[in-house]
Amino acid sequence: MSLAIEISLSVLAWLVTLIRLPSIVRHQSWRADRTAFQIWLATFSFAWTMTFLLTPFSEALNSLTWPNFSRLLAYICVSITLHLTASAFMVTFPTPQNKRQHRHLLPYLLLTQALLVIIFAGFVSHTPTWDEGPIPRTLAETAFKLVIFSYATTLCTIMAMACYRYLHQEEVVVTKFRIISIILTASSGAVYFLTKSVLSLGYFWNPLGANWIFTLSKMLLVVTAMLWGGSFLHNNVYTHILGLLRVVRYWLVYRDLAFLVTQLDRVCPPVAIEEQKPDFRCFISDSEYYLYRASIRILDGKTMLEDYLDRENQEELPEDWPEWDIKAASQINRILNSVYTAGDFWETINSFRSASRQLFHCRQQSYQEAVS
Repeated sequence: MSLAIEISLSVLAWLVTLIRLPSIVRHQSWRADRTAFQIWLATFSFAWTMTFLLTPFSEALNSLTWPNFSRLLAYICVSITLHLTASAFMVTFPTPQNKRQHRHLLPYLLLTQALLVIIFAGFVSHTPTWDEGPIPRTLAETAFKLVIFSYATTLCTIMAMACYRYLHQEEVVVTKFRIISIILTASSGAVYFLTKSVLSLGYFWNPLGANWIFTLSKMLLVVTAMLWGGSFLHNNVYTHILGLLRVVRYWLVYRDLAFLVTQLDRVCPPVAIEEQKPDFRCFISDSEYYLYRASIRILDGKTMLEDYLDRENQEELPEDWPEWDIKAASQINRILNSVYTAGDFWETINSFRSASRQLFHCRQQSYQEAVS
């Protein structure tokens, strides 16, 4: 990994830690909110993890102590980070399975750290300082890495599953969106540590240490770090993101309704002044208003079609209706009657959107039959 990426990740970790520190001190979270304090301790531990992995810092520390000592400290810190985070999620999302798994986290952490210390003291501290490469150079390095990477993969998977099991119980949209971001972060971390485990196994079988797997692991590290930083964003940021996603979804709904409105305008033009369809920039200013106007136009068109087509005397149809318009009007009327059910605003919108899609598919099918 390049020094620029190492420094960037370390700075990001310390920024997240220091930005949240005033809030922790102001609210005395170690007394009032133990979970929030536990999460902050996890960010603090992760910041030290990234610091110990900085090449200049690790080289200086190793020269003053033992070979690869910085790597031992980094692995211990990342194991603490994962333990604190997983434990906090188990408490925050207390599903029955999460409660059962929570009591096994501390013994697993102690076992992992004990193995790391034993392998380091007996073997790793006597080997030359590592140059990070795709494949470990010694059996001791391989065992050392497999211990921490398997632990990290397991903990990240446990965190993702703990959040996923609780997700359907959450009713607040912003909180649900934040939980999804945590699931993505933990899943990305699990895949990253899995690739690192595969690379470590390359000591036994060389193809597992391929350069593309090594490159993939570096990319996953950057993605995981960015997702991890994003998971600490303020709720207002998530609210704005959800608002933007909602507007985009409304725009797609409006485009479907606009197709149905266009087809209605061809067979029964509006009596009043025809409204100009907005572009996306105008639409985002008042999206629900334009959806409301489109639904009103469709309801008016539906009423007019029923009034025309239900007459027994076909001579009273509009004079300018050719045979094709009569068929098109009948098709639109049939589809609208098959999907429309009186309900609230969004039920009406969804039924009209379904009608628009059915009409589009029917027109596409008719066009393909005509061409063939």
